[in-house]
Amino acid sequence: MWIETIGLLASFMAVVMFVSPLDQIRNIIKIKKSDEVSPVLYGAMVINCFLWTVYGWGITNWFIVMPNAIGFVLGIVTLGVIFKYR
Repeated sequence: MWIETIGLLASFMAVVMFVSPLDQIRNIIKIKKSDEVSPVLYGAMVINCFLWTVYGWGITNWFIVMPNAIGFVLGIVTLGVIFKYR
């Protein structure tokens, strides 16, 4: 039982981490400039989240799949905004 609690907590914190760039996206859209944001960081996030999502799906572990799928989508959105305002 305690290990499921740890998994749930870890999943929640991963979602918090992946949602944190939303404030940066808002600022980029507001100033219409993304020169100070590294697309490499978000590209690595997208690849990492994609691989973890595939792995989690393969072992049927939703504590891994869900937060990383959310991170993957948010990473793609962030990259789109970064390149739109380059």
